[in-house]
Amino acid sequence: MSLSVPELVQQRSMLVILIAACTTARTAFEAADNVVDAQLCAELNRMIERSEGELQRLNVSINRG
Repeated sequence: MSLSVPELVQQRSMLVILIAACTTARTAFEAADNVVDAQLCAELNRMIERSEGELQRLNVSINRG
């Protein structure tokens, strides 16, 4: 099932919010600098990378309209 452009835009908006939240959390945990936070930062980095990849795919789909 193909999504409409407005639905893709909504998904993109939510993804941008997720990336911003993860980036902000990562910054806070990096400042704490302990082992548990290092593990969480690594997980946040993976989440950000996956989300940025999905964001690129969504942008391509939106531009195809």
